Amino acid sequence: MKMEKNRSLINQIDAQSKIVEELLTLKNDVGNSLVLILVEGEDDCRIYPKFFKQDSTRVEFIPGGKCQLINVLSALTAITNQVIGISDADFLHLEKNYPDVTNLFYTDYHDIEMTMLSFDPVHDNLFAEYRMLDKRSEIWQNIMQQSSYLAYIRWYNEKNNCQINFSGLKYGDKLTEISKGKISFKNQALLQTLNIRSKDKTEELTETNINDFITDNKTADGLNLCNGHDTIALLALIVGSLVSYKELCRHLRLSFTIKEFLQTKLYLQLSDWQTRNGYNILKNAV
Repeated sequence: MKMEKNRSLINQIDAQSKIVEELLTLKNDVGNSLVLILVEGEDDCRIYPKFFKQDSTRVEFIPGGKCQLINVLSALTAITNQVIGISDADFLHLEKNYPDVTNLFYTDYHDIEMTMLSFDPVHDNLFAEYRMLDKRSEIWQNIMQQSSYLAYIRWYNEKNNCQINFSGLKYGDKLTEISKGKISFKNQALLQTLNIRSKDKTEELTETNINDFITDNKTADGLNLCNGHDTIALLALIVGSLVSYKELCRHLRLSFTIKEFLQTKLYLQLSDWQTRNGYNILKNAV
């Protein structure tokens, strides 16, 4: 618990420092015409900048997750309208319970990775790269099924504040097995591993409470249920030695172009925001 409190304190200090830093940026000669775009993940800084005009925007990573992003965004929007936030929706689209935060926008699906994977051309690029296009449907169905199980555990943890530690979780031989081209979680081993690595957990995860939760919250909406990093990690295991998880993430980002971004709800909401507020921050299709 002490480690968790220390981490929380560090995140709060980082967030406060970021508020001061961004305010100073907006007050200088260059910054007075900038719109700051705050994001919650470091990888987001590799995705979003290519969709915004570089001379009128700056994408900034806020450490500490969604909570600290909201804290920094709320503090800045109380002073200026030259700041917006983009956050992963996580389970919000399933729960339909959105925080009332000014200038905060969400990904179309669970996160930006699942949003990217929702586009067929992106799918085709990935599977063609690894000569698996003919097995695309079969592999995708398998991955989504297995990713869903871990997603329900994540959802259960969030709803019940179990404080389960998912950070840095690896899905190799100890937690998964591959047979005849299909991957599957070793459910009991997965739950046991999560319990052991979560020193500050408020309750023990069991197959019974997770299966009961799945029964009560069953959804066919995999794009809003599944975590993109889990899904990509499972795909990387199926692809095997041809690609690492990091390389697969990079290939996914490269496959998601402005052509796809222009078709998202997120783009439409951002476009509406810039029109209403008199800014010109979005790139157009080339």
